[in-house]
Amino acid sequence: MRPDGSPTSGCERKESSMTPSVRKFWPQPVAAALAALLLFLGVPLPHPMGSTAQAAVGSQAKIYVFPIQAVFKGAPPDVTSQVTELLKNEIKHSEEVSLQKGPVFIPETVTTAVKPMSDTELKAAEKLRKDGEKLYNELKFAEAAKALQAAVNKYEGSLALLGDFGPIVEALLNLAVCYYRTDNDEEGAKVLIKVIRLAPDLTLDPEKYPPMFRNTVEALRKKLLLKARGELEVGANEDGATVFLNGHKVGTVPILLKELVPGEHYIRVEKEGLQPWAEKVTVVSTQRKQVLAALGGAKKASGPLGEIAEALQKNRLPTSVVDIVAQQGKEIGADFVALGGIARVGNNYRVGIYLVKVGSREVCPMPEVQLDPDLLGASVEIYNMASTMFKRVEGCPDPIAGGVAAVVSTAKAKPAELRAVAVGPAPVAEPPAPAEERRTPAVASGGPAQPAAAGPAVPATAGGPAVPRGPASPRSPAQPAGPGLPPRPTPPAPAVVTTSDGLATTGGSALSSPSQPVEVAPQIVPRYDRVDVIKPVDEDENRGTPWYGSWWFWTLVGAAVVGGTVGGLYAGGVFSGGTNGASVSVHWPPM
Repeated sequence: MRPDGSPTSGCERKESSMTPSVRKFWPQPVAAALAALLLFLGVPLPHPMGSTAQAAVGSQAKIYVFPIQAVFKGAPPDVTSQVTELLKNEIKHSEEVSLQKGPVFIPETVTTAVKPMSDTELKAAEKLRKDGEKLYNELKFAEAAKALQAAVNKYEGSLALLGDFGPIVEALLNLAVCYYRTDNDEEGAKVLIKVIRLAPDLTLDPEKYPPMFRNTVEALRKKLLLKARGELEVGANEDGATVFLNGHKVGTVPILLKELVPGEHYIRVEKEGLQPWAEKVTVVSTQRKQVLAALGGAKKASGPLGEIAEALQKNRLPTSVVDIVAQQGKEIGADFVALGGIARVGNNYRVGIYLVKVGSREVCPMPEVQLDPDLLGASVEIYNMASTMFKRVEGCPDPIAGGVAAVVSTAKAKPAELRAVAVGPAPVAEPPAPAEERRTPAVASGGPAQPAAAGPAVPATAGGPAVPRGPASPRSPAQPAGPGLPPRPTPPAPAVVTTSDGLATTGGSALSSPSQPVEVAPQIVPRYDRVDVIKPVDEDENRGTPWYGSWWFWTLVGAAVVGGTVGGLYAGGVFSGGTNGASVSVHWPPM
């Protein structure tokens, strides 16, 4: 190799291989001819000490290539591995330097432990729920409430394994009925509010739940949906993990869930090959809460090599990491360590490579190269970079002090895209009061007005639980009101019960009493602003003139009276006839 670093030609190598005695005693042309003859005859020629020392500087320098890293995750693994192999091949086939063997794979460690998970609790929850439903159908509501509450608790302890939230919603609904049947309206309202959060669009089966219970649910739903919403920002220790809200898929991390009804919600995050993560999260009105899901089994590069890789991935090479690089190179017996990163800049890739001298910890930059997306010209670009690297083994013209600020100078960190998704139900607006509001029927229980259900009606009772329709809840025949009957008086307003969530619900049970386990229909009570004079049926102005007030009726009555009087007098002899006319004889009784 020449002093300027360029390779020597074949003639120069032959000339330099001649012994000093040949060049001293023979003229240069004769010495050259003699050296050629000796080489032809296979006689080995001794190497001069100066040439051996010069070769030791270049051809025997050992370079270890650290795996090229993707800067800001801008390059796929196949691109980084291909660039790494191209650089290794250039060093391996070089006459100036040699490739030093070393670690090929960067060790990884599990950052989040895998917790032992079993479906035992989930199976126990299923059994408790079925036991609770059996007691519920037997009208043993206190025992059913205990079993259903225990089932809900076990469901919440197995959220990571719970894919279908239908059973937990059904258990909560039955639990609410049990609370109402045992006159525990406060707890019943709390459970119903929880159901509305989990399934705001849930429609109750009219064959199972009576109208007054459905009206109570609708009243609570309306009050809850009128409250100010909150937000939830969900992240994870693994990109691309799928997020589920209350059992429904909403997107992948990172994600911002908006328009959430305040209160408790269930979040579940999963990714193939990792242990899922789930948790019950409380959303606060007008506030944004952040949640970081720790998926079990997630791995991360570890040890000194992991620290080097993490720094390169962040487009940095600080002095502390350079010290680690030099130490690792020394342990494997390398003279230099080549490392760097590749980033996506525009539509192309940019590669930045650095050469760290193990002995002095000097950092020498290589010119950055640009590769097309298909890496069509990658071989040529990496060959040119390697040629520059071989020259700088002997001396770096522009070493870097104090670490590398940017491994790829033109690479920029891509801001995290936080996709916002509105997942809550649409807000409920107060409807404007209609003009005929005073004549609109109102439900006596205080809930929103509902149209009367078709079919025979059941007389309303003071309150009580809802039970499934069937033999245990017979219906009564209809009691139709006759036309013209006076309206029923409006009952007094029920007491207001305020839950711990700040929602008001009407007092008393929305269901039938335990002594009469029948379903009830809402009483439709007209409301008036004045007291009307109640007229008898025969004086109703809408029925027309009564028959006894007609002219023809009194004409017939008068004719009948006159005719009866004349007939009676004639029969009693009061009238006597004659040729000259009639005469009347009046006889007085004797005194």
